[in-house]
Amino acid sequence: MKHTSIISTWMEEPRWTDGWPVLRGSHEVTLPSVWLVDAARAHAMLDDRYDQILSSDEVGRAERFHQPAHRIRYKASHTALRMLLAGITHADAATLRFVGGHHNKPKLTDYQRPSITFNLSHTEHTSMIAVGEGAGIGVDIEWIRRPIVIDDMLAACFSANEIDYITSRPEEGMRDRFFTLWTRKEAILKLTGEGIGEHLPLFEVLDGTCVAKKEIIGGAPPDRIYLYSFRIADDYIGCFATAEPTDLRFVYQL
Repeated sequence: MKHTSIISTWMEEPRWTDGWPVLRGSHEVTLPSVWLVDAARAHAMLDDRYDQILSSDEVGRAERFHQPAHRIRYKASHTALRMLLAGITHADAATLRFVGGHHNKPKLTDYQRPSITFNLSHTEHTSMIAVGEGAGIGVDIEWIRRPIVIDDMLAACFSANEIDYITSRPEEGMRDRFFTLWTRKEAILKLTGEGIGEHLPLFEVLDGTCVAKKEIIGGAPPDRIYLYSFRIADDYIGCFATAEPTDLRFVYQL
């Protein structure tokens, strides 16, 4: 097929469940699943495990962040990701090795169950992780109070129909509408491994089904991409993208 159907919908009320029993190995990891990581809370639980689990490259990357909060967020989320993948692959979290795929999107090496897919997104003091098997996945989370000038981004990122939707009344809902579509586009880019570029206004992610040429989306997209948007309290919007329809019955919290 030369086209991809993009099916966008809302998880109106995701059920939140405690992810710590799964991370500690007392419960199986559900595939696919989405995980919300509160950086401060996860740091309090995982601080003594960073040196045992993270690679020297990861520790070095974390130390390059100027803000202490960003260092904590990086270490906590990457340690949690390694622990999740270790639970799935039955490997030691510290021995997991990653290689770069399309546009350097990380994946497990061929001898470590390469069918496992995963993705990670950061915003403010929160991270979101998605794990699955087989089908490509992507995830994005955004803090809707993030200081940006929406008008400056509209033409570069959205189609005329999407701009009409974002700028429609009531005006106080504009940030919600903007970040709903932004997280959907980011989740698609995270799924395919493509970067942000001039192609963003050329495919749409409005509610329902939109169709786009695969060459426009880039990154060898699947025939169908399913987008599941959901709100996280009043401050965050997330989106999970997958090549296969799924019933996300709950979202894990760490």
